[in-house]
Amino acid sequence: MSFFQRVVSAPRTLLGAQSQAATPQGAAPVTAQPSTVFVELGAASQQANIARNGVQVPIVTLDPSALQVVLGQTTKVVAKVVSQSIQAGVSVAKGTTIDLVLAEPTTLKVSVLQNAFVPLANQTFDSVFKNIVRDNTQVQSVLARNTTATSLSTADQATLTTALTQAGSPVTTDPGHTIDAAFHTLQAAFTFGT
Repeated sequence: MSFFQRVVSAPRTLLGAQSQAATPQGAAPVTAQPSTVFVELGAASQQANIARNGVQVPIVTLDPSALQVVLGQTTKVVAKVVSQSIQAGVSVAKGTTIDLVLAEPTTLKVSVLQNAFVPLANQTFDSVFKNIVRDNTQVQSVLARNTTATSLSTADQATLTTALTQAGSPVTTDPGHTIDAAFHTLQAAFTFGT
């Protein structure tokens, strides 16, 4: 399998899709809302048409042993889709071109969000995920069960407020420090964190 074939077949997180984080050992499962999954039932196998500047990218044949040596000396780069050329959740016709923009969660700062939680603005999504979300199953449960801050129960608000206070970023009523901004930021970290 060529490098480009592996890239095309590798799973990616698209905007609007439910993101799943690894559940720590002993943690209660997090119940997420059901989502639609499209399955191709046609007889013909589908091939991705990958192009750069309007020119189809050819399949490159690589020496597997030489590639393994080179890849063994590199750092794995995790990239997530941060935008796409079609609206999230819209079905498109076969053959439609979709442009994706990828970014590394380890370099993407919270400040890029609309309605960012100001105390975390200079941190990356990856660090917020690792420091506040990843090991806290209660926070994960709140983020999985709610799609907006307005749907948070009093107990859910308390869970997020406690987690943020323990991380040195308390929730207040000041602009950019509200539970709404906090929820929005933690939800993004849950989506983009690694």
